[in-house]
Amino acid sequence: MKSHFLGYQISFKKAFLPLTISSLLIGAPAINAAEEEAAAQVERIEVTGSRIKRVDMEGAVPVTVLNAVDLEAQGFATVGDALRNSNLNSFGSYGGGANNSWSSQSTVALKGASIQHTLTLLDGKRMAKSPVLDGGASNLNTIPMAAVERIEILTDGASAIYGTDAIAGVINVILKKDFQGVQFDARTEQHDREGGDSNKFSFTGGLSSDKGNLVFTIEHFQQDNIMFSERDYTQPFVQPGGDSSDANDWQNISWTGRVLTQGGAGGWAWEHPFANDVSCSEVYGEAFIGPLNDRNYAGDSICGYDYTRAAAATSKATRDNTLIHYTYELSDSIELTARAYWAQNKYLDISAPVPASISIPQGLPAYTTPEGIELKELYADPWAGMRYRFDTAGDRVAEKHDSVLDFLFALEGTTEHFDWDVSANYNKYNAFTWGTGYLLDGAQNDLIGYYDEQAGEFIGWDPRDPNSPLPAGAKANYDKRGAAEYLELTGGASFSVMELPAGEIGAYVGASYREEEYDHQVDALAEAGLIVGGSGGSGGAGKRDVMSAYFEIVVPVLDELELNLAGRYDDYSDFGSTTNPQVSVSYRPLDSLLLRASWGTGFRAPTLSDLNKGMVEGYGDITNYVACYEEGEDIDSCNRIEEAPTRTGGNLNLGPEESESTNFGVSYNITENIDITVDYWTLTTEGLISSISSDEIMQTQAKLYQIADDLGVERPDISLIYPGSEISLLANGRIDYVVAPRINLGESDREGLDISFNAGFEIGEGQLDLGLNISKYLKYTYTYVDNGEAVVAEDVSGREGYPDLRLNMTMSYQLGDHSVSYWSNWMSEQKSWDLVEGSETELFVVDEYTTHNLSYTMHLPWSNSFTLGVNNITDEDPSFDRWGGYDGDLYSIYGRSYYLSFRQQF
Repeated sequence: MKSHFLGYQISFKKAFLPLTISSLLIGAPAINAAEEEAAAQVERIEVTGSRIKRVDMEGAVPVTVLNAVDLEAQGFATVGDALRNSNLNSFGSYGGGANNSWSSQSTVALKGASIQHTLTLLDGKRMAKSPVLDGGASNLNTIPMAAVERIEILTDGASAIYGTDAIAGVINVILKKDFQGVQFDARTEQHDREGGDSNKFSFTGGLSSDKGNLVFTIEHFQQDNIMFSERDYTQPFVQPGGDSSDANDWQNISWTGRVLTQGGAGGWAWEHPFANDVSCSEVYGEAFIGPLNDRNYAGDSICGYDYTRAAAATSKATRDNTLIHYTYELSDSIELTARAYWAQNKYLDISAPVPASISIPQGLPAYTTPEGIELKELYADPWAGMRYRFDTAGDRVAEKHDSVLDFLFALEGTTEHFDWDVSANYNKYNAFTWGTGYLLDGAQNDLIGYYDEQAGEFIGWDPRDPNSPLPAGAKANYDKRGAAEYLELTGGASFSVMELPAGEIGAYVGASYREEEYDHQVDALAEAGLIVGGSGGSGGAGKRDVMSAYFEIVVPVLDELELNLAGRYDDYSDFGSTTNPQVSVSYRPLDSLLLRASWGTGFRAPTLSDLNKGMVEGYGDITNYVACYEEGEDIDSCNRIEEAPTRTGGNLNLGPEESESTNFGVSYNITENIDITVDYWTLTTEGLISSISSDEIMQTQAKLYQIADDLGVERPDISLIYPGSEISLLANGRIDYVVAPRINLGESDREGLDISFNAGFEIGEGQLDLGLNISKYLKYTYTYVDNGEAVVAEDVSGREGYPDLRLNMTMSYQLGDHSVSYWSNWMSEQKSWDLVEGSETELFVVDEYTTHNLSYTMHLPWSNSFTLGVNNITDEDPSFDRWGGYDGDLYSIYGRSYYLSFRQQF
């Protein structure tokens, strides 16, 4: 199949350019006339960030290429792990935790922006969005590493090319297409510490002919979970210098263990339930700690609970993936591509038993149980009750099943005057969670028994008594299902516009039609707010269609200067339309030097969940600023704290998040074997979608009342400031509920530097390759709301959770059949928001963090090889904050591991 795009004869054979360091170097030596014709036959490929095919991988926008073979040699078993550890994932991202609704997910967030600002593609087409992530991002755990050829990372805004979500950049996963024979891979990884061991198996087969090729991949991956109790730093401990008898100085325990909460009749005291001079563990079991005091409330005491004995820090995972990719030349001018992709993931998420409050207004009498436990009295009072850990009902277990189906059908063709392409892409992501061990709200109150004075014994369930069994009727399931479905039809054509002295103007015009459908629901009891201990409410349901038109133009202004213009118009059926331009320019003053710059706007459309999410009610502490004002108290110093529900949900009036990005870069081939790229970027986002806190809504409403009363005008409603928000008060002024919908709020400004250095040398009979990738954050400010006004935060780059410098270093040496690969990850220290213990001015600093991976590969003479590797050689723990905690988005708890992999080819 041939093409004559831009005056060149281009072969469409799928022999991709080798992704060695030399293929990425900028410039090339001059060629003579005899070589010119051969050069014209070199295949042009479509590089992420443009739909116009070209030979040069380095262009006007920055693209980082990660080869799958190199990633495996560097110790990464999954796509998610490789991308999350990249220096380009500035502030980290989620992947691999537990005890939440998204434990089956793995994400990446370029430039430290939202995960919903990074678009993930499979071979240039949108990857299925996860309903677990509200349809706003893709789950990297569904991509099989065995099917990946390479990963291209565009670190520039690209909404003009790809549409919504490409605000911070694009991850384009390029799948294997040209493979012949059969390959079997196996890998096992074992850890020094308990938990986290994994095994992976894959099978890849390929057939090729003069007309086309077929590639088939199957991968199976499984990994054990890690319990909190299996790491020293996630077990309960007392802060250094702390008081072991004070609950405030303990970390990693829950205050909801066994605690009587007296109402007014009992002086509002919190008390552990027994009077015996014994420990809580002797009465209730080893998981209970205390009695512990509370220095903030003299005389109070509790039985705390060690939830780490029962809860997992990571989920147990099983993943199965299948991919088939087929290309066939229907004629000399038309090529067919068909792809089918299936993923089935299962995760087991174990959480500690439900913590809950029990309302016991009738009180409970003091008495001694047959086992000799002296139970304290709970005085009858409307506010009397207990804080109770329902370990008697067992652990909470969420079994999560995620499945993805993805089908692609595409045709590419060429005519005498233009090239064309059409495609149809359909994908569907289903997620189902079967949860057991939860609590039916209200049942715990109804199940309380009573003391029979005549018989001298307690009848029914007494939650103070460890020997009183919990009756049936308290436990409940918590089930969720979600589905995100997409169908996209695209088509476009590339052609030559006109001849200029420096070359031909090339153009691409295209259009697409996309249908999206999202549905995420929880069971009826959870929807009604009657399940205690669950996470993640209903995401709602909705449909939309999107019609888009886009173009790109490449103008060779001079022999050394190229101008790229792009634009895109998107029309959404449910919220409106948007137009986004992009301009980029590249200049080569020398064959070895490339200067580049780009500017563009971007957007993220509200997800269907953002617009249609059902109202979810959650309880928490809210400050009643309105009541303070009505009682004549100062609003800002109000301390009326009430436990009341906040209702959150979607908002049909949301607009898009909008952005503006710039990039200025230089790429320099210092010598034939050494190159460096430096890119300075900025990213400004506006109209960020978020929810307002209930406290902010209450405080702003109180200030509005105060202003109106001072002016003698009618009091305005809070919805004038925050559309869709609402406050409901009872007749006595107590908060009934607060509605806090999602709204477009505020902006953020980001600046940074990305630097890449690569070198290759022949040392003796071997080849040494070096790489250093640096991401330096220069500025990150955002806005928050205070008293109804947007306030710009100080620059938080370099503060806790926002490391301002990340490095990845790679080094490999190959000598004949032997190769050694080294990879390291370094993260800068971060200044905390907390003071050092005992200091009034010195801020705590979270330490810098470094890990090292090393592997050795030997190729055997029977078309096979094996690899031995060590990840995290120095067995680094996470860097801890002032209170001994760590950021799971930035740091791994797996510790040192050893792996062995084997590959056999036929």
